[in-house]
Amino acid sequence: MTRPIALVSVYDKEGIVDFCRDLVELGWDIISSGGTRQALETAENPVPVRDVAEITGMSPILGHRVVTLHPAIHGGLLATEKMRPELETLGYPWIDLVCVDLYPLEKEIKRPESTRESVIDMTDNGGPTLIRSAAKGGRIVICSKEQRPFIISWLIMNRPNEEATRNHLAAFGVATVAQYCLTSAEYHSGDRFAGTLA
Repeated sequence: MTRPIALVSVYDKEGIVDFCRDLVELGWDIISSGGTRQALETAENPVPVRDVAEITGMSPILGHRVVTLHPAIHGGLLATEKMRPELETLGYPWIDLVCVDLYPLEKEIKRPESTRESVIDMTDNGGPTLIRSAAKGGRIVICSKEQRPFIISWLIMNRPNEEATRNHLAAFGVATVAQYCLTSAEYHSGDRFAGTLA
């Protein structure tokens, strides 16, 4: 039986090694990139991890701005069960879980020394896109480190109330992305777009 796959990419690395180690002990494979991959590989007890570049066949480009924005990743998140044969033909893995957080945009906006350029640099694109794709694909979506212990316990308990749990996680993820985008819109519009386009 194929081992489930988790894509893990977080800005805040606190607790991520333990979370991924727990997943591996539960029979999961981990794919990651950049600082998260390095944190897993260089931990006191390294966690087995596969680089995203091995999946995409493409190293990060444009100063690491483009890493996971690739059909091999988003195809693995958006495919339905009926699409599995096509996914296999393409050689793309089915990704079961996404664990990401978003760059601290609001913190950067509030930083006295911030500039428009620094705010743009701290505006996440890959993270929100991963969350949206995972939510649409019905995958397990984790976008808060407070959710990780629950997910491990939930998996150990054989996923009780699975549909409701997945729906809640997806909704929380999409709401997180919506709030993040609203923060960006408010900043760039000088608060003109504060929750409405009117």
